[in-house]
Formats: sequence, C-alpha cells, structure tokens
Amino acid sequence: MVQVSIESSNNNILRKTHSFCPVCMKQVDAFIVDRNNTVYLEKKCNQHGNFSILICEDAKEYSQLQDFYFNIVPQKLPQVEYYLHITNRCNISCPVCFLDFSENGRELSLDSVQKLVLGGGVKRVTFSHSEATTCENLPEMVKVLRRSGKIVNIHTNGIKLADSNYASSLKSAGIHHISLQFDGFDDKTYIKLRGGEFLNTKLKALNNLRRLSIPVTLNVTIARGVNEDQVGAIFDFALKEKFIKDISYITYSNYGRDSVNMDKYIMPSQLLKNIEEHSQGKISRKAIYLFQKVFFAYCSAFKKRKCFYYYHYLVIRGVNGYTGVDEILDLERLCRALDHLKEDGLRINRARFLAILIGSLRVKSLLLFPSSFAMLFRGGFPGKPGRLLALTFATICDPYKYDAQIAVNCGQGILGLDTSCESYGEFLMEDIIKRNRRSKI
Repeated sequence: MVQVSIESSNNNILRKTHSFCPVCMKQVDAFIVDRNNTVYLEKKCNQHGNFSILICEDAKEYSQLQDFYFNIVPQKLPQVEYYLHITNRCNISCPVCFLDFSENGRELSLDSVQKLVLGGGVKRVTFSHSEATTCENLPEMVKVLRRSGKIVNIHTNGIKLADSNYASSLKSAGIHHISLQFDGFDDKTYIKLRGGEFLNTKLKALNNLRRLSIPVTLNVTIARGVNEDQVGAIFDFALKEKFIKDISYITYSNYGRDSVNMDKYIMPSQLLKNIEEHSQGKISRKAIYLFQKVFFAYCSAFKKRKCFYYYHYLVIRGVNGYTGVDEILDLERLCRALDHLKEDGLRINRARFLAILIGSLRVKSLLLFPSSFAMLFRGGFPGKPGRLLALTFATICDPYKYDAQIAVNCGQGILGLDTSCESYGEFLMEDIIKRNRRSKI
C-alpha cells in the first residue's frame, strides 16, 4: 500500500467523504483526489498513518461521471434488492473469502425466510453471503418466494450444480437465474483464489444450466497478477453461450487478513483496458464511459439503487460476432441531451428518459426488439438472455476502498442470520468492526 501525504500540493481534492482505517477500523476522513491526472482515495489514521489506493487512471473521466452521478441519482432510494443470508455454511474454503464459514453452521428455516422477505418493498432476492446450496430446503425456499412474486437468484460456487438432479430441482422450483462463480479456464487460478481445482466441476455445472435453459451470470473475481488474462477468454466464451445473460467482473477485495495480498488489488476502471485491447477497440473505454451516464440516468428514472463503482456495457449477439451498444444508440447525442437536463435542473423521470433514448436510436436498434426493450420496462430484472449480453466491471467495499458517499446508494441490501441492512457495503464494514472487537476480547 502506497503511503502519501494528503496535503501534497499536487493534489486536487474532487470530493470529501469518510472511510475506515484498514488496520484499526476507526472511521476517518477520506478524500477523492486528482493527483497528476490520476484519481486516488486517500485517508489518514492518526495511529497508523496515511493510506492511498488508485481509483481511476483518468481524472477527467472520473470527475465528469462523479458530477453527473451525484447530480442526477437520488441518494437513499428505497432498497428493493437484497442478498438473503440463510446459512453460514460452505462446501469449499476460498483463500480470498472474508466470511467465517464452517461445515456445520446455522441455517434459517423456511418460515424465517418468509417472514424476512414476504411483504414490504422487497422485489428481488439473491441467496448469497454464504453457499446457499448447502441448505437442503433451498428449492422449497425458491418455490415459495417465486409464488409470492419475487425475482429469485442464487450466488453459488456451482459445486452442487454439477449434479444434474440438483440443478433440475432448482429449475422445477422456478429459479429465475443463477450467478455462478467462474474465474477462468485455468485450474491454477482456482487454486490461488478458491483453494482447489474446480474448473471441471464448474464446466459440468454450466452444461447442466445450459441443458435446463436457466439464465446465468458469470461472477468473475479478477486479481492482479492472477487472472487478468481471463477477461477476454471469458467474454468470448459467454458470447457463444446464449443462456449466459451477463458477466460480472468483480475486482479483488482485501479484508485485512494478509497485507501481502495488496499486490492483487485492481479497480474496475483498470479492467476497461483489458476488454478494449481484447476487442481491438470494438468495445472502447469511451463508449463504456458514455454508457455509464446513460445507465445512471436510467437508474434515476426507474429509481434503482446502484453503486457508482459499477461500470456497465451491452453487446448484442449476432451471427458473425456481436454489435456494441454504441452501434445501436447514438451515445454522444444521448449524453448531450442528458447533460442539458442536468444543467437545467430538470428531474430525469421515466418519460423524459425514454423520450431521449428513443430519439437516440440508430437503424441497428431493430436488433434490440423485442426482448431487450421488455427488459428495460421490467427495470433491468433478468429475463431470457436472448441476443443481449451485459458486461459489468465492479468492486465490493472493503476497509481500503470504502467510500461512505457511494455506499449509501448500494445496489443491494442484506437480510438473514442476525442481519438486516439496506446497504451491503455498510454491512460489510459493520461486520468487520464487530469481528475485530470480538477478537480483542
């Protein structure tokens, strides 16, 4: 971790926020600064010194996106999407995991799950923050939540999904889609990140999900020096598999277990170079930057919480490859119109957003009909993937990169074992603080 002086004359403070000292977990002031046209989060603990982490290599890009985000995305929107933490069990032990798992942990009952989720404003639940497939009654939980009209997803390492009968039980229960932990096509990667050789098991799980036509998200943890080279390979694979609806590239996070692991740090904006080079410029950083503004406007119009540090892009599958969303939408024209709304102080509601969107369609937009526009009106919730493949480059809060002003609008809350919080990022920090306190007793 680079130690710097926050008071350096070369620093231009873009925003003040608060964070935590990654050593003692005390709340400290933090600054988003432009240092030599590169953006860092910098903070100082009186006891443990200064800390700095690279956020974005392009200060102009970051500054403009930040200005747009904080001006058009309402803060503290009602939370409608939650992680559902039903157990503290797991069937593998990932070296990068920050959770305290055991083979014989607790499990929520079906009645408890119903009380947590049914009613209120919860629209979408994702069984996560644990390995939910270790719970025998998971299929029944999925079935009950589906009957109540909830959109249901499972984050899983995929070990049990390699069993075709188990995968079929989730299909019969009505699961909407599966988020599968998938870090690449080299077992050396899985040994480093997951503690074992799991590639064949995950490929078996994918074969079962393909056969059952269950939409899939590939959740990819990217660590510097471990598997950056897999960004393009995973993209090429997903492009050919129409049951895969999106890829979420999630950058490595550090929770204070081993300071040596800081050399694996990488932020989402740094991954954009990987996909740009792999696509030979067909997916450009500029297009992703412009689409971010469109996505933030969409979140504002549809009242969806979303983290600022989630970069998004869309491609449309074709017979001979793919078409980027910038070939479907005139992104520059669309962003100019959105900037005018922001400058005029006009609220971006659904009618205004859709009018601007339709006015920016290119001829190739016919490729999007009908399924992609149906997804838009559903508020982005998953449907059948079809020709559309979404890309996300994201990160998760940890004590080094936690930014309170961003975490307040986290796209996920969490419910479950002794847990209830509207911001998953805030929950993670509170959980680490509690664990630190217990370790000192």
